[in-house]
Amino acid sequence: ITEAEAAQIVQDFTQAGVTLWDTAEGYGGGTSEKRLGRLLLQHFQESDDKHHPSTNNSNNTKPILMTKFLPVPWRGFFPGDFERAVRASCHRLQSPKIHIYLLHSPVHWRSIEYWIERGADCKRKGLIDAMGLSNCNADQVRRAVAAGKKYGIDIVCNQVHYSLLDYNSDNLREMEDACRQHKVAIVGFSAIGQGLLTDGLTPETYAVNRPAKMLHLQWDDIGPLRTHLKKLSGEYNKTMAQIAINWCICHDVVPLVGCRSSKQAHDSIGALGWKLKPEHVQELDQLALARSTLDSPGFRRMVFVTLFGVVMTVCK
Repeated sequence: ITEAEAAQIVQDFTQAGVTLWDTAEGYGGGTSEKRLGRLLLQHFQESDDKHHPSTNNSNNTKPILMTKFLPVPWRGFFPGDFERAVRASCHRLQSPKIHIYLLHSPVHWRSIEYWIERGADCKRKGLIDAMGLSNCNADQVRRAVAAGKKYGIDIVCNQVHYSLLDYNSDNLREMEDACRQHKVAIVGFSAIGQGLLTDGLTPETYAVNRPAKMLHLQWDDIGPLRTHLKKLSGEYNKTMAQIAINWCICHDVVPLVGCRSSKQAHDSIGALGWKLKPEHVQELDQLALARSTLDSPGFRRMVFVTLFGVVMTVCK
């Protein structure tokens, strides 16, 4: 997308009161971090804000920067690998620190506890405020929280695939209980299944939809759910995407949305400021599927992380 379109998206969300901005060192080999840092800095400078985006003040629209460390197999031989990655992300984001730094995957030959300890070292140096997790199950959440208490750093969130496509998965519900118990926020990505739960889905776009392939979904699997979403969208005068995102909010989940246009940004913003009725949330709960990415075998996730790391290195 163009720089102008990306700048408009930042402006749209900021004006709507959105504060959490998510990226990762692996997205585009760091180019996502560079663009986000540049656009946020530019936006607040143009708003006559003389403070850096990472500075705390009374303006509640100040961005919270969240990015991720990719634990590829060749990292972990030296304790400094983690800190070097943090400093590189800070440089690309044009920020002296990262507010929430996530472990992008729990699959590594080093333990979760090892990476949490490295994060605590970086917190003491003022490079990060808190740590988060990504794609972690209930046991991994509990281990990370215990390690955080031991080494002196808060584990504040777990970013996972959380949507109507996987809500009834046993692994996801167990993870949700563990997060609630330990006061770890859930950040849900693919709230609309990258289009599976939107008005614009067609057999053609379904055929190339990544979550459909990851979750082994057939067209008929999502039919009843989509029919009910369509019904509710008419009752609330909202889009199907807005209903699906608001459903996440009703479950106290922070919905993570990706936008490639100002139109998509405004559609996402339309999910804010209202809530589904409890009975409608319950109806959707009952229709939700149980195809969680947390059910994927560890070796498959390791292959994904390794390939992602190779792409990241080539991009850089």
